[in-house]
Amino acid sequence: MDKTPASIGLPMLVVVFMSICLFSFSGIAYSIARSSLKMSDEIEKRAESYQEACNEAEKYLAELEEIPPEETTYYVPFGVGMENLEVTILPINNGTDYKIIRWQVTETSSWEAPITETDNGGGGGPQGPSE
Repeated sequence: MDKTPASIGLPMLVVVFMSICLFSFSGIAYSIARSSLKMSDEIEKRAESYQEACNEAEKYLAELEEIPPEETTYYVPFGVGMENLEVTILPINNGTDYKIIRWQVTETSSWEAPITETDNGGGGGPQGPSE
């Protein structure tokens, strides 16, 4: 069997290349798994916050001593302060009962794109200047 440098070097290069590929793929997989875990934790916190807001709204409606004479909207903030649970009730049966006509999540603030130095009033945005 010939032990020349050419016969030892090629298999060694293949092993090194495969090792680099495996380490790269494992790093990418780990990074994706960590970001998925972080996103699922954020979704879980938002869902819990939403459920707490729903419970608070239901408790408030259950404790109403007097039904408002006209359509009334109640707001329950939740999350990081950018969302409200909006509950609108409408009196029925001559004001002895109510009907929930809206139960939705609304945003309390809107997002605006930052203006950069290169924007010179041309109405540009992430897609470029408008013509």
